[in-house]
Amino acid sequence: MSEESKPKVAEHPVAARQIARARAWGALIGFVVAYWLSRRAGLPFPESGGRARGAGLACRLLAWAAVVTVWRQLIPAQIAAAQHRALAASQQAAPRRGSQGAS
Repeated sequence: MSEESKPKVAEHPVAARQIARARAWGALIGFVVAYWLSRRAGLPFPESGGRARGAGLACRLLAWAAVVTVWRQLIPAQIAAAQHRALAASQQAAPRRGSQGAS
């Protein structure tokens, strides 16, 4: 498949929503966990906040990479399944058309 004809993850409506959701959850979870661990370790508020922001950004990036990797595998599989269903439907419709013409 050429680069122009390859489906893009950003153009898939479900994938785009799930990627945005995963990025948001990844950032939130990374921020909260890093802040909690920093405060638990006795770090002052400004340093805890800085570490939490850094961890939130890192987790956001990791979540994005993971979800995009999954969707890069799912989109071609969805396309292949749709083509298979269309082929099966056309093969089932062909004998029906042939039997109608013989009557």
